[in-house]
Amino acid sequence: MKLLFNKSLSVITFSFAFLFANPIFSAPPNLTLIKNELKNYHDSGLYQKELAQIITKAQKYIDQQAELNKKEKTHKKLAVVLDIDETSLSNYKYMIARDFGGNHKQFHKDIMAADAPPIKPMLNLYRDARQHGVKVFFVTGRNESERKATEKNLHQAGYSGWSGLYLRPINYSSKSIIPFKSNTRKAITEKGYTIVASIGDQYSDLKGGYAQKVFKLPNPFYYLP
Repeated sequence: MKLLFNKSLSVITFSFAFLFANPIFSAPPNLTLIKNELKNYHDSGLYQKELAQIITKAQKYIDQQAELNKKEKTHKKLAVVLDIDETSLSNYKYMIARDFGGNHKQFHKDIMAADAPPIKPMLNLYRDARQHGVKVFFVTGRNESERKATEKNLHQAGYSGWSGLYLRPINYSSKSIIPFKSNTRKAITEKGYTIVASIGDQYSDLKGGYAQKVFKLPNPFYYLP
């Protein structure tokens, strides 16, 4: 019995020693190094390259669906749903100026400035889709109080003639944007549209259905549930 006890004690002692020498939770990567990686990812051109590659795939798919629709006896009302921030407009200049930090008040000020530049490949997709008879709807997590500034920014960036601009209601209380965006896509389909593509930089932009195909753009700069 004593031998068994000593063996058990040895096993327990060894287990604790191993646990503390090899902790289950290791320290996360250094924040400064991560920020430097983000800057390099953007400044090297890799971010823009990956954006363009995915947007080109989306554009080709939308064009294919438009051509197929023309061959049908009964034409469907085709639509595309686009997110705005880091999908149609770029806020990188604000992110880099604040070292990837900021709060709600600062983000609101950025939006109200209405001077975010377009993501050019997406602007090309937007114009191409409309030329092919596909309607474009913007569905954004921006607040309804920011509508006028958003409209102004979109127009100045070259986006014009959209078929709808949906912003998050002022009294929206969910911690996730998924219910708002999925319900909005549902509302668009209930108007008789077939959403052939939904494009966004967050997975929360795309979850919830009501889109024939989704395209996720790269965005390592921030996360929205």
